[in-house]
Amino acid sequence: METLKNRSVSRRSNQELNSSTNLILEGENTHKIGQEQVHGLLFGEQVSWQAIIYDLINSEQLDPWDVDITILSNKYLERVREIEEADFFVSSKVLLAASLLLRIKSEILLNRDIPSLDDILFGREEKKTYTQERIELDEEMPDLIPRTPLARARKVSLQELMTALGKAIHTENRRIKKVVTAHQQEIETALSLPTRRFNLKDEITRVYSKLKELFSGEKEKISFNEISGKTKEERVGTFVPLLHLDNQQKVFLEQEGHFQEIWVWMKKIYEEKNAALLEIWRREAEEAMAAEELEEMEEDEGEERKIFRKESVDENYLGLKKLFGE
Repeated sequence: METLKNRSVSRRSNQELNSSTNLILEGENTHKIGQEQVHGLLFGEQVSWQAIIYDLINSEQLDPWDVDITILSNKYLERVREIEEADFFVSSKVLLAASLLLRIKSEILLNRDIPSLDDILFGREEKKTYTQERIELDEEMPDLIPRTPLARARKVSLQELMTALGKAIHTENRRIKKVVTAHQQEIETALSLPTRRFNLKDEITRVYSKLKELFSGEKEKISFNEISGKTKEERVGTFVPLLHLDNQQKVFLEQEGHFQEIWVWMKKIYEEKNAALLEIWRREAEEAMAAEELEEMEEDEGEERKIFRKESVDENYLGLKKLFGE
């Protein structure tokens, strides 16, 4: 029976080890990676952790239905060292599988009774502790006799081991990808804010004085690019004071469309040149406010009518109830 098991494992492992074993043997005879090895590393198949385990099960004559984790983990580490000494590429999954095998080995040595390998690799679920109330009984409690025979150490099959390792490696890869993706997003969305500090009041005074000098001639409006610098810090240092001056009703900022030129007007000049347009805007704003107030009044009157009708119905109902003596 053991011979049939080993033969089945051997047939499965030989298919995966055809290309990888030849590259390892070539690496043992040379101290440097040759041209054929470089080509194999770039275009050939890498030595997988599954192939290493299948080969060890076959070479060490381990029982696939009761795998000795201690022997398997020790031999696995020896094989990884041989691959590294042969100057062959070792993937991160092979090293991760080695660490998982060592974790399983240490847990089994400490505790032989393990429900499943998932408890070792992913942690055991915390059981809720329930407070049990004390119950007084008249009769004496019977003696508890342990069951015989006691539970034996749990066996670990090759299929269960490969499934648990594959699941753990897949979970770890997903976690690493999430961390890398989050880090890349932080780098991409990071903004290079201006590092130069300035006094906002002084900057507002400086920009306003500069505008007075520019408007002392015959100019009616000035583009933002004329008064701002070329660097980002200079443009931000000019734009922020302009927003405050516009809020203080000292200047007027005009922009016909998104991402178009921003024009700076002195407030008095803009009101003189666009008096008719401002009057139209004022009337439209007043009409909109009046329409909104009228709509609110109609809604309030509708609510009052509903309340009045409800009170009238209630009074009529009470009157009829008294009339008929019910």
